[in-house]
Amino acid sequence: MKCWRWRSNRHRIYLFFACASLLLLSKHYLTVTVPIDEEDEELNPVDLKEKEKEKIECEPTGAVETKCTADNGKPLRCWKDEEEVYFPFSYIKKRFDMTGKLGKDGSTFELFTSYAKMRTPDKNYYPLGPFGHFSTYSVETRDRVRCISAKTGISDVPMSTQWDPIPYYYPIQIAQYGLQHYSRIKLDSVSNKSDDNAEVLVGVQSKEWKGAAGMHETTERLFFNDEEKGKVVNISAGHALSNAGAYVYLDKSPDLHVISFDWKPYDANSSFTVLAKMKQDDLLVLINYVFSEGDGKCVWQDEEKSFDDETIVLKPRKDGQVSYSYSYSGSAPIGEWSTVTRDILVDVARALSSGENRKKDDNVVLHPGDLRLVSLGFRGQLTVRQQIAQRKEQDSHAFRSSADWLVENQDKKGGWAVPVERSIADRKLVLPPGWHSAMAQGHGISVLTRAYNQFNDKKYLSSAINALELFKTNSSEGGVRAEFFGYIWYEEYPTTPGSFVLNGFLYSLIGLYDLSKLDVSGIYDDSAKTKVKEAQEMYSVGIRSLKQLLPLYDTGSGTIYDLRHVALGTAPNLARWDYHAVHVYLLKWIAGLEKDEFLNKTADRWIGYAYGKRAKHN
Repeated sequence: MKCWRWRSNRHRIYLFFACASLLLLSKHYLTVTVPIDEEDEELNPVDLKEKEKEKIECEPTGAVETKCTADNGKPLRCWKDEEEVYFPFSYIKKRFDMTGKLGKDGSTFELFTSYAKMRTPDKNYYPLGPFGHFSTYSVETRDRVRCISAKTGISDVPMSTQWDPIPYYYPIQIAQYGLQHYSRIKLDSVSNKSDDNAEVLVGVQSKEWKGAAGMHETTERLFFNDEEKGKVVNISAGHALSNAGAYVYLDKSPDLHVISFDWKPYDANSSFTVLAKMKQDDLLVLINYVFSEGDGKCVWQDEEKSFDDETIVLKPRKDGQVSYSYSYSGSAPIGEWSTVTRDILVDVARALSSGENRKKDDNVVLHPGDLRLVSLGFRGQLTVRQQIAQRKEQDSHAFRSSADWLVENQDKKGGWAVPVERSIADRKLVLPPGWHSAMAQGHGISVLTRAYNQFNDKKYLSSAINALELFKTNSSEGGVRAEFFGYIWYEEYPTTPGSFVLNGFLYSLIGLYDLSKLDVSGIYDDSAKTKVKEAQEMYSVGIRSLKQLLPLYDTGSGTIYDLRHVALGTAPNLARWDYHAVHVYLLKWIAGLEKDEFLNKTADRWIGYAYGKRAKHN
């Protein structure tokens, strides 16, 4: 382990060796905070078994322990030799907001000013192309995403617990979910990954359909040809989750974790279950999809009750097996055909991460190969098409689900309201449920313009156009438009007074740019063409504001997240390094679009801050 030292004759700190502190060994100091708009970046924790070895090696050769004080007399353990004074890295980290990690061999320590990677766009931005590096996102695995909704008629989109313990639909996450999967579609088309779209079909042969046999678990299966769906099986089975019902064995390939099928349930007691087996410990995981609200939860663990001296004891159903249920309620298509598509890898991970008192470290992330599917079973009264598809991915389905959700849930104002309260600055600024966000409007437009181009359906274009209305409505009137020193700003959090969040504003500009560049030459509706020009005007107004107000976000060593301190008279809200990285990327994006040297130089200076460079002082 290595240390910091102070060279007294030069009066400055040298990065000589990073110092051995037990706090450095703590995961707390080496785990990166999960960003809202940026993928996770993790630093390798130090092996605690090496603690004693590092403690000994930390003490510099020829140095002796001495007493030090810092920050007006705070006692501090340090070491000194003839020329140097060595400080614990735990102090340096906290005092100067630095981080670091040990190399794989455990002998080299690397210091970082910023824990976030400073990315810049690889290519010029194209409005219908991949959305930046969103293809590397994983919205599904964020700890704040409780599940991918299984509620029919609402679309399979993320449900969040970011600001409320009861899962809700957060428009920004839903749009990012769509942009993530769209970006993967585009990248796969360039790299010709057609094999990822290949399907394996099971259940086509009637003999593949098994039925539970027993005194209380009889299952009836009737095979016939449906005029619409072709070969189908009509199932009549007990609805209890303990009943295996009628089932088919699935393909064992661990890559084929996405299932898709058509079914027609005849009552709310109908359900289906996927059985999966974990590779690491052979744990069997039952994922049930049921017509139940689940007390506001979207996924919960199934437990059975046993009585012991009149005390109800909750316990797992069986050893080596756990059971979870997803809510399949909502506008349920009872008596109608519907298509189900689920990524079981994601559903199992979200189920295992669920719990009343779960902690951030409980967030489970699974990767292809971590489990394999065993079977798919059905209960109740229903009909299923004899064609169960298994695939590697569901990018197209996820993207369209996101776009459809935006169309179906757009309100009369043209926005996507957030259904929970948002408080800012220790509740000095509060947005009651039903507020709109410029970032959601921008992301939504970015999804919808791509959906219009991808599926050639005018409903997506109409929804994108309707989303412009809130950009013309003041924050005080329920819109997202605000002014700062006479310049127009689009608010991520439209509080009064304004907060003027930078990253949300930049994302909203990208959305306006996407619509302004959409080709509507083949549309004979003049109002659509007018709205596209209107988007161009809104974008241009925003760019003028950006160029004038951007210096206010520059601290000389980092950036500021928002300008709440101007209106509230509080301390500045400095951007975390992951948000600083978002500022850099978005600014580079827009600088490329505008071919603007001022924006480009500002982004380059901000990159320098992440590597320890600071502005000059007097």
